[in-house]
Amino acid sequence: MVLSAVVDENPEAAQAFGTSFNCPYFKSLDAYLSGNNFTDCGVICTPPSHHTEIANRLMQRGTSILCELPFALDSVSAEKMIDVSRAFGVQLMAGSRFRYITDIIHARGLIQSGILGRILVFEIDFRDMVDTGSHRKSQPDMGNRGVLMDSGNHAIDIARYFFGPLLRLRVEEAQRYPSQDVEDTVRLDMRSISGVIGTAHLSWTIKNACDDYIRIYGTQGTLCVGWKTSMYRLNGVVDWIKFGEGYSTLKALTRQMENLLDAITGNGVPETTAEDGRESVRALEAAYESLSTGQWINLQTAPSETAPPRFERNFTVLRPGKLSSSNA
Repeated sequence: MVLSAVVDENPEAAQAFGTSFNCPYFKSLDAYLSGNNFTDCGVICTPPSHHTEIANRLMQRGTSILCELPFALDSVSAEKMIDVSRAFGVQLMAGSRFRYITDIIHARGLIQSGILGRILVFEIDFRDMVDTGSHRKSQPDMGNRGVLMDSGNHAIDIARYFFGPLLRLRVEEAQRYPSQDVEDTVRLDMRSISGVIGTAHLSWTIKNACDDYIRIYGTQGTLCVGWKTSMYRLNGVVDWIKFGEGYSTLKALTRQMENLLDAITGNGVPETTAEDGRESVRALEAAYESLSTGQWINLQTAPSETAPPRFERNFTVLRPGKLSSSNA
Protein backbone atom coordinates (compact mmCIF):
# COMPACT_ATOMS: atom_id res chain seq x y z
CA MET A 1 0.00 0.00 0.00
CA VAL A 2 1.64 3.25 -1.19
CA LEU A 3 0.32 6.78 -0.68
CA SER A 4 0.57 8.34 -4.14
CA ALA A 5 -0.89 11.84 -3.58
CA VAL A 6 -2.80 14.10 -1.20
CA VAL A 7 -5.36 16.77 -2.07
CA ASP A 8 -6.36 19.50 0.40
CA GLU A 9 -7.85 22.93 -0.24
CA ASN A 10 -5.77 24.23 2.65
CA PRO A 11 -2.36 24.83 1.00
CA GLU A 12 -0.42 24.58 4.26
CA ALA A 13 -2.14 21.31 5.20
CA ALA A 14 -1.58 19.84 1.74
CA GLN A 15 2.11 20.70 1.80
CA ALA A 16 2.64 19.46 5.34
CA PHE A 17 0.90 16.15 4.65
CA GLY A 18 2.65 15.61 1.33
CA THR A 19 6.04 16.43 2.81
CA SER A 20 5.48 14.11 5.76
CA PHE A 21 4.71 11.16 3.49
CA ASN A 22 7.06 12.13 0.66
CA CYS A 23 4.30 12.23 -1.95
CA PRO A 24 2.93 14.84 -4.36
CA TYR A 25 0.35 17.25 -2.98
CA PHE A 26 -2.35 19.26 -4.72
CA LYS A 27 -4.43 22.21 -3.61
CA SER A 28 -7.55 21.15 -5.49
CA LEU A 29 -9.13 18.12 -7.11
CA ASP A 30 -9.01 19.92 -10.46
CA ALA A 31 -5.25 20.29 -10.14
CA TYR A 32 -4.89 16.60 -9.34
CA LEU A 33 -7.09 15.45 -12.22
CA SER A 34 -5.52 17.82 -14.74
CA GLY A 35 -2.22 16.02 -14.33
CA ASN A 36 -3.79 12.75 -15.52
CA ASN A 37 -3.00 11.20 -12.17
CA PHE A 38 -4.48 7.77 -11.64
CA THR A 39 -4.57 5.60 -8.54
CA ASP A 40 -6.23 2.35 -7.52
CA CYS A 41 -8.20 3.79 -4.63
CA GLY A 42 -8.88 7.07 -2.87
CA VAL A 43 -9.90 7.95 0.69
CA ILE A 44 -12.36 10.82 1.09
CA CYS A 45 -12.30 12.60 4.45
CA THR A 46 -13.68 16.02 3.57
CA PRO A 47 -16.81 17.76 4.90
CA PRO A 48 -19.76 15.61 3.73
CA SER A 49 -21.11 18.34 1.45
CA HIS A 50 -18.20 17.50 -0.90
CA HIS A 51 -18.36 13.70 -0.73
CA THR A 52 -20.63 13.03 -3.68
CA GLU A 53 -18.87 15.30 -6.18
CA ILE A 54 -15.38 14.09 -5.25
CA ALA A 55 -16.34 10.42 -5.20
CA ASN A 56 -18.14 10.56 -8.54
CA ARG A 57 -15.31 12.39 -10.31
CA LEU A 58 -12.71 9.95 -9.04
CA MET A 59 -14.82 6.87 -9.77
CA GLN A 60 -15.31 8.09 -13.33
CA ARG A 61 -11.51 7.88 -13.60
CA GLY A 62 -11.57 4.24 -12.45
CA THR A 63 -10.64 4.92 -8.82
CA SER A 64 -12.23 2.84 -6.07
CA ILE A 65 -13.37 4.87 -3.07
CA LEU A 66 -13.40 4.63 0.70
CA CYS A 67 -15.66 7.47 1.88
CA GLU A 68 -15.95 8.43 5.53
CA LEU A 69 -19.31 8.76 7.28
CA PRO A 70 -21.64 10.52 6.87
CA PHE A 71 -21.56 8.96 3.43
CA ALA A 72 -23.52 11.80 1.79
CA LEU A 73 -25.85 14.64 2.75
CA ASP A 74 -28.97 12.87 1.44
CA SER A 75 -30.05 9.50 0.12
CA VAL A 76 -30.44 10.79 -3.45
CA SER A 77 -26.75 11.75 -3.50
CA ALA A 78 -25.81 8.41 -1.94
CA GLU A 79 -27.77 6.57 -4.62
CA LYS A 80 -25.99 8.56 -7.35
CA MET A 81 -22.63 7.51 -5.91
CA ILE A 82 -23.69 3.87 -5.98
CA ASP A 83 -24.91 4.21 -9.59
CA VAL A 84 -21.56 5.69 -10.67
CA SER A 85 -19.59 2.94 -8.93
CA ARG A 86 -21.59 0.29 -10.72
CA ALA A 87 -21.39 2.05 -14.09
CA PHE A 88 -17.59 2.30 -13.94
CA GLY A 89 -17.00 -1.05 -12.24
CA VAL A 90 -15.18 0.25 -9.16
CA GLN A 91 -15.50 -0.46 -5.46
CA LEU A 92 -17.31 2.06 -3.25
CA MET A 93 -17.04 1.47 0.47
CA ALA A 94 -18.55 3.40 3.39
CA GLY A 95 -15.94 4.34 5.98
CA SER A 96 -17.46 2.46 8.89
CA ARG A 97 -14.42 2.25 11.17
CA PHE A 98 -16.28 0.78 14.16
CA ARG A 99 -17.05 -2.39 12.19
CA TYR A 100 -13.29 -3.00 12.02
CA ILE A 101 -12.66 -2.68 15.77
CA THR A 102 -11.70 -6.17 17.00
CA ASP A 103 -13.67 -5.78 20.23
CA ILE A 104 -16.85 -5.03 18.26
CA ILE A 105 -16.25 -7.95 15.89
CA HIS A 106 -15.71 -10.22 18.92
CA ALA A 107 -18.79 -8.82 20.68
CA ARG A 108 -20.94 -9.56 17.64
CA GLY A 109 -19.62 -13.10 17.59
CA LEU A 110 -20.51 -13.54 21.26
CA ILE A 111 -24.04 -12.30 20.60
CA GLN A 112 -24.46 -14.65 17.66
CA SER A 113 -23.20 -17.55 19.78
CA GLY A 114 -26.24 -17.08 22.05
CA ILE A 115 -24.20 -16.80 25.23
CA LEU A 116 -26.10 -13.65 26.28
CA GLY A 117 -29.49 -15.18 25.52
CA ARG A 118 -32.02 -13.11 23.63
CA ILE A 119 -30.86 -9.52 23.17
CA LEU A 120 -33.48 -7.02 24.28
CA VAL A 121 -31.86 -3.61 24.86
CA PHE A 122 -28.70 -1.71 23.89
CA GLU A 123 -27.11 1.64 24.69
CA ILE A 124 -24.53 3.60 22.71
CA ASP A 125 -22.74 6.51 24.38
CA PHE A 126 -20.88 9.12 22.33
CA ARG A 127 -20.76 12.02 24.79
CA ASP A 128 -17.61 14.09 25.00
CA MET A 129 -16.88 17.77 25.51
CA VAL A 130 -15.97 19.58 22.28
CA ASP A 131 -15.18 23.22 21.56
CA THR A 132 -17.97 23.80 19.07
CA GLY A 133 -16.73 27.32 18.42
CA SER A 134 -13.68 26.02 16.58
CA HIS A 135 -14.90 22.54 15.67
CA ARG A 136 -15.54 22.36 11.92
CA LYS A 137 -18.41 19.93 12.37
CA SER A 138 -20.46 22.65 14.08
CA GLN A 139 -20.56 24.77 10.89
CA PRO A 140 -23.87 24.20 9.09
CA ASP A 141 -22.62 25.94 5.93
CA MET A 142 -20.21 23.03 5.51
CA GLY A 143 -23.13 20.62 5.49
CA ASN A 144 -22.26 19.10 8.83
CA ARG A 145 -25.13 20.26 11.03
CA GLY A 146 -24.42 19.12 14.60
CA VAL A 147 -23.72 16.17 16.84
CA LEU A 148 -26.56 14.12 15.36
CA MET A 149 -24.83 14.03 11.97
CA ASP A 150 -21.32 13.86 13.42
CA SER A 151 -21.85 10.99 15.90
CA GLY A 152 -25.35 9.77 15.04
CA ASN A 153 -24.20 8.19 11.79
CA HIS A 154 -21.76 5.98 13.74
CA ALA A 155 -24.42 5.08 16.33
CA ILE A 156 -26.84 4.10 13.56
CA ASP A 157 -24.18 2.04 11.80
CA ILE A 158 -23.24 0.22 15.01
CA ALA A 159 -26.90 -0.58 15.73
CA ARG A 160 -27.40 -1.93 12.21
CA TYR A 161 -24.18 -3.96 12.44
CA PHE A 162 -25.27 -5.71 15.63
CA PHE A 163 -29.03 -5.97 15.20
CA GLY A 164 -29.85 -5.57 11.52
CA PRO A 165 -32.08 -3.03 9.71
CA LEU A 166 -33.84 -0.39 11.78
CA LEU A 167 -37.62 -0.24 11.89
CA ARG A 168 -38.10 3.24 13.32
CA LEU A 169 -36.36 5.95 15.31
CA ARG A 170 -36.95 9.11 17.30
CA VAL A 171 -34.72 12.02 18.33
CA GLU A 172 -35.11 14.37 21.27
CA GLU A 173 -32.86 17.37 21.81
CA ALA A 174 -31.65 18.92 25.07
CA GLN A 175 -31.16 22.65 25.51
CA ARG A 176 -28.47 24.00 23.21
CA TYR A 177 -25.43 25.07 25.16
CA PRO A 178 -23.15 26.72 24.25
CA SER A 179 -23.96 26.32 20.55
CA GLN A 180 -27.12 28.00 19.31
CA ASP A 181 -26.70 27.12 15.62
CA VAL A 182 -26.62 23.32 15.69
CA GLU A 183 -27.79 20.56 17.98
CA ASP A 184 -25.09 19.66 20.52
CA THR A 185 -26.87 17.17 22.83
CA VAL A 186 -29.51 14.67 21.67
CA ARG A 187 -30.99 11.29 22.51
CA LEU A 188 -31.57 8.92 19.60
CA ASP A 189 -34.03 6.08 20.26
CA MET A 190 -34.09 3.15 17.83
CA ARG A 191 -35.99 -0.10 17.27
CA SER A 192 -34.66 -2.74 14.91
CA ILE A 193 -36.81 -4.97 12.72
CA SER A 194 -35.59 -7.86 14.88
CA GLY A 195 -37.28 -6.23 17.89
CA VAL A 196 -34.24 -4.92 19.80
CA ILE A 197 -34.67 -1.43 21.26
CA GLY A 198 -31.89 0.97 22.15
CA THR A 199 -30.76 4.51 22.84
CA ALA A 200 -27.75 6.47 21.65
CA HIS A 201 -26.63 9.37 23.84
CA LEU A 202 -24.84 11.97 21.70
CA SER A 203 -23.28 15.18 23.01
CA TRP A 204 -20.51 17.73 22.51
CA THR A 205 -21.38 19.39 25.84
CA ILE A 206 -21.37 16.65 28.49
CA LYS A 207 -19.02 13.72 29.00
CA ASN A 208 -19.69 10.01 29.38
CA ALA A 209 -18.66 9.10 32.94
CA CYS A 210 -17.99 5.46 32.02
CA ASP A 211 -15.17 3.81 30.08
CA ASP A 212 -17.51 1.87 27.80
CA TYR A 213 -19.42 3.22 24.82
CA ILE A 214 -21.64 0.24 23.96
CA ARG A 215 -23.76 -1.72 26.44
CA ILE A 216 -25.85 -4.70 25.34
CA TYR A 217 -28.37 -6.44 27.60
CA GLY A 218 -29.56 -10.00 27.00
CA THR A 219 -31.77 -12.38 28.95
CA GLN A 220 -28.70 -14.32 30.11
CA GLY A 221 -26.04 -11.65 30.47
CA THR A 222 -24.65 -8.19 29.78
CA LEU A 223 -21.83 -7.10 27.46
CA CYS A 224 -19.88 -3.82 27.42
CA VAL A 225 -17.52 -2.56 24.71
CA GLY A 226 -15.05 0.01 26.02
CA TRP A 227 -12.38 2.38 24.78
CA LYS A 228 -9.66 0.51 26.68
CA THR A 229 -11.13 -2.94 27.31
CA SER A 230 -14.36 -4.87 26.80
CA MET A 231 -16.12 -7.42 28.98
CA TYR A 232 -19.24 -9.47 29.54
CA ARG A 233 -20.90 -11.10 32.53
CA LEU A 234 -23.50 -13.84 32.67
CA ASN A 235 -26.46 -13.62 35.02
CA GLY A 236 -25.71 -14.99 38.47
CA VAL A 237 -21.94 -14.66 38.03
CA VAL A 238 -19.92 -12.13 40.03
CA ASP A 239 -16.86 -11.70 37.83
CA TRP A 240 -16.71 -9.96 34.47
CA ILE A 241 -14.83 -11.71 31.66
CA LYS A 242 -12.59 -9.34 29.73
CA PHE A 243 -11.79 -9.60 26.03
CA GLY A 244 -10.37 -7.53 23.19
CA GLU A 245 -7.69 -4.87 22.90
CA GLY A 246 -9.66 -1.63 23.14
CA TYR A 247 -10.29 1.03 20.52
CA SER A 248 -7.73 2.09 17.91
CA THR A 249 -8.65 4.34 14.99
CA LEU A 250 -5.37 3.58 13.21
CA LYS A 251 -5.82 -0.20 13.42
CA ALA A 252 -9.45 0.03 12.31
CA LEU A 253 -8.65 2.21 9.30
CA THR A 254 -5.74 -0.04 8.37
CA ARG A 255 -8.02 -3.10 8.42
CA GLN A 256 -10.61 -1.31 6.33
CA MET A 257 -8.04 -0.22 3.74
CA GLU A 258 -6.76 -3.80 3.56
CA ASN A 259 -10.34 -5.00 3.07
CA LEU A 260 -10.86 -2.47 0.26
CA LEU A 261 -7.64 -3.52 -1.48
CA ASP A 262 -8.64 -7.19 -1.19
CA ALA A 263 -12.01 -6.35 -2.75
CA ILE A 264 -10.33 -4.46 -5.61
CA THR A 265 -7.99 -7.36 -6.39
CA GLY A 266 -10.70 -10.00 -6.03
CA ASN A 267 -9.13 -11.54 -2.94
CA GLY A 268 -12.02 -10.68 -0.65
CA VAL A 269 -15.44 -9.07 -0.34
CA PRO A 270 -16.23 -5.74 1.34
CA GLU A 271 -17.29 -6.18 4.95
CA THR A 272 -18.98 -2.78 4.75
CA THR A 273 -20.62 -1.60 1.55
CA ALA A 274 -21.91 1.48 -0.20
CA GLU A 275 -25.40 0.20 0.60
CA ASP A 276 -24.50 0.36 4.31
CA GLY A 277 -23.55 4.00 3.77
CA ARG A 278 -26.79 4.72 1.96
CA GLU A 279 -28.91 3.16 4.70
CA SER A 280 -27.11 5.22 7.35
CA VAL A 281 -27.90 8.34 5.29
CA ARG A 282 -31.57 7.35 5.05
CA ALA A 283 -31.70 6.85 8.79
CA LEU A 284 -30.05 10.24 9.38
CA GLU A 285 -32.64 11.90 7.16
CA ALA A 286 -35.35 10.32 9.29
CA ALA A 287 -33.50 11.37 12.44
CA TYR A 288 -33.48 15.03 11.41
CA GLU A 289 -37.16 14.79 10.50
CA SER A 290 -37.82 13.44 13.98
CA LEU A 291 -35.68 16.20 15.50
CA SER A 292 -37.95 18.69 13.75
CA THR A 293 -41.29 17.04 14.56
CA GLY A 294 -40.61 15.17 17.80
CA GLN A 295 -42.30 12.10 16.32
CA TRP A 296 -41.23 8.49 15.73
CA ILE A 297 -40.27 8.09 12.08
CA ASN A 298 -40.77 4.76 10.34
CA LEU A 299 -37.99 3.64 8.03
CA GLN A 300 -39.09 2.13 4.73
CA THR A 301 -36.43 -0.58 4.54
CA ALA A 302 -35.02 -1.13 1.06
CA PRO A 303 -35.86 -4.56 -0.46
CA SER A 304 -32.15 -5.38 -0.62
CA GLU A 305 -31.76 -4.99 3.14
CA THR A 306 -31.22 -8.26 4.97
CA ALA A 307 -30.07 -9.35 8.38
CA PRO A 308 -26.36 -8.61 8.96
CA PRO A 309 -24.08 -11.26 7.44
CA ARG A 310 -22.24 -13.71 9.65
CA PHE A 311 -18.52 -13.17 9.24
CA GLU A 312 -16.42 -16.30 9.32
CA ARG A 313 -14.08 -15.15 12.05
CA ASN A 314 -12.70 -17.24 14.88
CA PHE A 315 -13.46 -16.03 18.38
CA THR A 316 -13.29 -17.46 21.87
CA VAL A 317 -16.21 -17.81 24.25
CA LEU A 318 -15.08 -17.64 27.85
CA ARG A 319 -17.29 -19.00 30.60
CA PRO A 320 -16.35 -19.18 34.24
CA GLY A 321 -14.27 -22.32 34.60
CA LYS A 322 -14.63 -23.26 30.93
CA LEU A 323 -12.82 -22.39 27.70
CA SER A 324 -14.23 -23.20 24.29
CA SER A 325 -13.74 -22.05 20.70
CA SER A 326 -16.30 -21.39 18.01
CA ASN A 327 -16.89 -19.52 14.75
CA ALA A 328 -18.78 -16.26 14.36
